[in-house]
Amino acid sequence: MTEIFTDQKRDAEIDKYNPREHISSIFYTCPLERALYENEKPYFMNIPVHRMPGLKQTNVNYSRRRVAITDIRGHEDLFTLDKTGFAVAKFETRLEHSNFQDPHTIISQYYDEVKQFLRENTNCCFVLPFDYQVRRKDPSQKSTSRGAPGRAQPFASIHADQTERAAMRRLEYFHPEEFARFQSYRVQIVNVWRPLRGPVYDAPLAMCDYRTVDDTDRVATDIIFPDYLGETYNFWPNPKHRLYFVDGQRPDEAWMIKCFDSETANDSSVAPFAPHVSFPYLGVDKEYHAPRESIEVRTFVFYKR
Repeated sequence: MTEIFTDQKRDAEIDKYNPREHISSIFYTCPLERALYENEKPYFMNIPVHRMPGLKQTNVNYSRRRVAITDIRGHEDLFTLDKTGFAVAKFETRLEHSNFQDPHTIISQYYDEVKQFLRENTNCCFVLPFDYQVRRKDPSQKSTSRGAPGRAQPFASIHADQTERAAMRRLEYFHPEEFARFQSYRVQIVNVWRPLRGPVYDAPLAMCDYRTVDDTDRVATDIIFPDYLGETYNFWPNPKHRLYFVDGQRPDEAWMIKCFDSETANDSSVAPFAPHVSFPYLGVDKEYHAPRESIEVRTFVFYKR
């Protein structure tokens, strides 16, 4: 059996409670590609390339690592957006499962619930949802597949959704009025992620404590759209990365995942983001392995200084 890649040192606050660990595997950016990326920046084409001869969807290759992922159930209060880059809280929705098939309902009704949820769980003064993604697991897809337009898959490579440069560029490009209005405010990007069915025993989501991430672990990667150039972080393998999940996560339990925080420029102790990744849940009877369905809403969150 493959050796566990994760450092076995256990000195986090949660470890005094002897939490359960789940052994699984995740993908990192392949270290063998370091030489390639010195001459060619990593990229992913978020456009169809099958009609463009010679053009690859991506130049990013992945390598698998067997890791330990710690269950935080019962100790959720130990994890906060500022300290670790993520938090989990109760989320109640008035919508039915079928409503999440309808983009209009998501934008006109679910966005309001997300805004209320973030106002209740942070000290923010304004929330601007700007995007969402519904993911429905297709077992026929390869584990590293992002899926196709309209059929997004759980992403099995550890990543963070925005680089610092891309975050404020996105705000200025797509929301110039808010960019001008909130110049003096603290700005975050926070994703609100939760399952549409549960409990989740298929491709649950794991968070990485930002405090265990080295600056040199980051791999800035271009995300190329027809009308816009985004940038995310992939990551090199590092055994210090400490991963966490909520075992059997339910639809009324939502992750808040930080992707950017302008306050980091003023206070280096503030987590700027939390790397995250889906992983295979092993050791449970197949009858519990209903394909994962989830929704994440991406938001700009503003605070008065």
